[in-house]
Amino acid sequence: MRTLLVALPGLVLAGIGLTHPHHLDASTAQWWQNMHIILAVIFPLLGAAQWVLLTDSPKPVRYLGRAATFGYVVFYGALDALAGIGGGALAIANGGRSPSDAPIFKIGNQLGTVGAWCFFAASVAIAVCALIDNRLKAIPGAAFLLPGSYLFLSSHIYWPKGVLACACIAIGMAATSYASASGSSPIEPSTRT
Repeated sequence: MRTLLVALPGLVLAGIGLTHPHHLDASTAQWWQNMHIILAVIFPLLGAAQWVLLTDSPKPVRYLGRAATFGYVVFYGALDALAGIGGGALAIANGGRSPSDAPIFKIGNQLGTVGAWCFFAASVAIAVCALIDNRLKAIPGAAFLLPGSYLFLSSHIYWPKGVLACACIAIGMAATSYASASGSSPIEPSTRT
């Protein structure tokens, strides 16, 4: 069940990414805004999946990885709220994009970049700990999670690169969860926090 749950947010994001408009204008503004309202719930679930996958990591890595996950949720959520929901609302009100909405997209993208790097850092922590703990069984998870997380840095969920990124993240998280499901971690068996 855990394997399915950690994969689900990435799969949902990939599906929604298939409908993400490449340009915000009067014709796409309503869906742009509504889609980002939906994404405001889904993006944090991607961080929750990272949080779960960090459970078996050594304490220092777990704390740093979860701090990075928290950074992803906060900063990427700010991108979603500003450029997604707010940008869509402005485009609806103005009948499309206008020069006055540029600052909201600029700060949103800057915050989203910080969030995406936090996501990447947490994914690296997950992959490295899984490889140390589960060796060969963890290679497929790392082989999908790390490239997907790297693509996510610059692609958001836009088709095609962003959809591929989210699908790779989902597969990588599922494979990592599956590889570690055979038992508890020998690193720190009874002191989870």
